[in-house]
Amino acid sequence: MPREKNGNTRSSLSRYGEEAFDLEEEEEIIEDDETLEEIEEEESRKAKVIDGALVLSIEEISPKSALKKIRSHIKVYKNYETVMNRRTTDKAFRLNTAHYLTITNDILKEIHAMLIEKQLMSAWAIGERLIGEIDLTIRDLEKGDYGFTTFFENPKLLAIDLSQLYLLDYDLIETLIIMRKSVESFDSMVKQDLLDDVDLWLESIDRLVGRVIRLAEDRGKLIASYERISY
Repeated sequence: MPREKNGNTRSSLSRYGEEAFDLEEEEEIIEDDETLEEIEEEESRKAKVIDGALVLSIEEISPKSALKKIRSHIKVYKNYETVMNRRTTDKAFRLNTAHYLTITNDILKEIHAMLIEKQLMSAWAIGERLIGEIDLTIRDLEKGDYGFTTFFENPKLLAIDLSQLYLLDYDLIETLIIMRKSVESFDSMVKQDLLDDVDLWLESIDRLVGRVIRLAEDRGKLIASYERISY
């Protein structure tokens, strides 16, 4: 009997030991799961930054739809079909775009000041460069210096010649809206002292600023190119 008792005791201890080991393994698994959740949360957080600013997808639409959407943003935007409307529409587009960019850049300047105050030196140079590039683009838009062009004088420009201009205007407006939202989101993150992704935010906004500059330059080149169109 004692042997059986001792045997049972050893068996019980062995069983409890196995269960204890299983619990330890389970605890380790839980810890691994928590680590995995942290990794997934980190990746998700970075993905939100990328989705918000880095990845840019502009809907492909027809020139007619582009004109309609532009008018929903700029009420005095008419069309480029008649000589009478061209200067009015071009000026309205440029000034509204410049104003929108100015507001966005003012927010970016506030962010830059906060980053200086928080001593995030790695962000200073790129922030200052972006502000300067946007300021220069604003001045170019306000000036609208296309050189000599028959765009504002030629009554025979066909709709096919103007379609690309509507698409460029639409693309530029949509990019500005995305950039504004991204800058506002970045501003909110910095104000909450959520600074882990500052470099990623700036990289994303840098790409958007680059796209705005390219589209504005392409628009100016397109209008200037109408000098070579004659009928």
